Formats: sequence, C-alpha cells, structure tokens
Amino acid sequence: LDKCGSPPKGVGLQNLRECIIETKWKYDVASEDKQMAYKIMIINFIERYFYLICFAKYSLDFAPSGYPKTFDSWIKDSPELVQMATDGKDKLEWSRTVDASKLEQLKEIMADPNYKDNLSALIRTIYDFAYLTYADLPRGQIKNNSMKKLAATTLMDILPQELADKITKKLMKIQTALMTS
Repeated sequence: LDKCGSPPKGVGLQNLRECIIETKWKYDVASEDKQMAYKIMIINFIERYFYLICFAKYSLDFAPSGYPKTFDSWIKDSPELVQMATDGKDKLEWSRTVDASKLEQLKEIMADPNYKDNLSALIRTIYDFAYLTYADLPRGQIKNNSMKKLAATTLMDILPQELADKITKKLMKIQTALMTS
C-alpha cells in the first residue's frame, strides 16, 4: 500500500491509508451537506482497503499452487468476510470522543454565578480542550477549523439554556438573512 503513495515514498498512485485519514480530517470540518459525500468516500476507501487485505490473504494461500481458484470464487466461499465488511460499515465512529473530565470542568465554571469573572479561564479551558482533542492533526487549516468547530459546539453545550436559546435565535436570523439576500 505504501508503494502506491505519491513520490518519493511510492510510485504515484493512491495510498488508501492516507486517503482515509485525509478524508476523515476533511469530514471533521465540513458542513453537514458535504459530510455525507465525505462519509461515502471514507466507507468506499475502507471497503477497498479491506478487500485488498483479503486479496493479500488469497494470494498467500493460492500463489504456491498456481491460483487454482479465482479470487471471486474464494471470496464467495468465505461469506464471513463479506459479512465482516458489511457489518463494519455500521461500526465506524464519525465523531471524536472528547475528554469528559474537561467538559465537566467547563460546566462547573459555567455553573458558578460569577462565571463572567472566570471568562478568561473558561476560554482558555475551551481552547485547551479543543487542542487536546485534535492533538493528532498536523498544524494547518484543517486543525484550525476542527478546533474552532469544537470550541463553538462546546460553548453552546455549556451555556445556560436561556443564553444558548438567545444565541441560536440570533444565528437563525443571520442565516435567514443570508439565504434571502
């Protein structure tokens, strides 16, 4: 698979592992309408990857005897592999798990009646929370967008309900105004 990557590591085809990772990064920061397209691409990449592994197993088993059985017939004789690929599609995680203790810490700060006095600590904690959640991403636009999106959704999750409702209402007005103009 690595030999299929772009030069200098490979010969210029497509490294499926890299495609899966990069497409998942794009999925994480995409709008909901684009996420569905990325999701389909990721599932297709993973399915291809799975069948390449199956083909490697088939080759190891049948190469010494001159391939007396085709890959198609071998895979049909192994319905558990096809079932594994089908079942696996439903078990993919599409969102990152976040540190529950950090989220609780944020909720405690917001529960304090003087939360406005702790605003700088709150913002710093949200930033640290987003940074740790996406620590595996390389620096760049995708990491920045992922962190911003997580910070915004986290803030909306921990805001007092009346304030969250007020902000949601205002965002809806802005969105409506943008759609009509």
